[in-house]
Amino acid sequence: MNTNIIEGNPTKKFFIEMITRDISIEDAIIDLLDNSIDGATQINPNDLSGFVINIEIDANKLSIRDNCGGFSLDRAQRDAFRFGRPEDAPTIKNSVGRFGIGMKRALFKMGKKFSVESQKDLEHFLVNVNVDEWCDKVKQVNTLDGKTIEIDDWTFESMTIDDRNSEDGTTIVVTDLKEDVKALFGNEDFLNSLYVSITKMLCFSLIKGMKITLNNKTLTANCPELFISENSRPYFIEGDIDDVHYKIVAGLGRIGEPKLSGWYVFCNNRLVLEGDQTRLTGWGVNSIPKWHIDYVMFRGFVFLDSQETSKLPLTTTKKGLDASSTIYRKILPHMRNGMIRVTSFLKAVTGLKEEANDYRKLIGDTSDKMNINDIRSYCSENVG
Repeated sequence: MNTNIIEGNPTKKFFIEMITRDISIEDAIIDLLDNSIDGATQINPNDLSGFVINIEIDANKLSIRDNCGGFSLDRAQRDAFRFGRPEDAPTIKNSVGRFGIGMKRALFKMGKKFSVESQKDLEHFLVNVNVDEWCDKVKQVNTLDGKTIEIDDWTFESMTIDDRNSEDGTTIVVTDLKEDVKALFGNEDFLNSLYVSITKMLCFSLIKGMKITLNNKTLTANCPELFISENSRPYFIEGDIDDVHYKIVAGLGRIGEPKLSGWYVFCNNRLVLEGDQTRLTGWGVNSIPKWHIDYVMFRGFVFLDSQETSKLPLTTTKKGLDASSTIYRKILPHMRNGMIRVTSFLKAVTGLKEEANDYRKLIGDTSDKMNINDIRSYCSENVG
């Protein structure tokens, strides 16, 4: 019996289209920033002051330059440019990079040409990619039956740079932008939206001292808050499940801002779910009511931390949760307990009718505000 080889590899153009389809341009850019922050965090996880990410965007290009430590040529060759993280790739602890496609997906999403320049220690190299040429790049291989066939060549080439920069870091430049991206990058509304998203998604990094600029404008952390007083002490619980530490804090926030109400979920200090009011976080499931304007003051926070990023319930876009995750299914009952406690309180406040407005005002005016760092560090000693 003869054995023949049947080629089953995807075409590069098909693969690129599939991995870039479900991520927005905004999220793709933030994905690139995550890589910079991961680099800085490996150097000093608790204090990011001194680290800088400069983003420049216009209708012709995207440029991201950082001084966050860079990455080695060895890492570039072994995993940074691979589509998917190899099993033997070194773990980047406390990262949010799980699947090994973030940087490549972001670059292919935005333009037809890109460069990645990085310097780490004594190594300084540059990878230049023309996407159309790369997609057409093939190599010849010999099959077991003696035939020679052409298959897609997925490799990239790097050039060594002899000159050294004053600081280790990475510079990414995307040019020959796709038409939809070009239109977005020239739109002031998009730039404003990107500014706000970065200040929310990466608020912990900004609080730790990371400096991020967007077209020379310095970003400031934009974080949700909780009230705390004798009348409104938050629900709190924490624990560990399979090398993932969880902390859940639920309580009251400002009234009159429906979009801020709901659950906030952070994975390794990266906001992955913002103000969720859906079944994903338990609203309208079993004994929990659907979100209603009466619950506008509800704020719930979930902090999930693990050195092994693969154990966190992240989606590939980092803009949501994997509801099938065992970790998430185990903490969801605790989230529901917090919802029951807070919504029951809010129902009682609503029952006061005309007195409710004054009572809500009393909660706000006489309470201390907890910022996201205070909420993050909230512990059982605070529970009375």
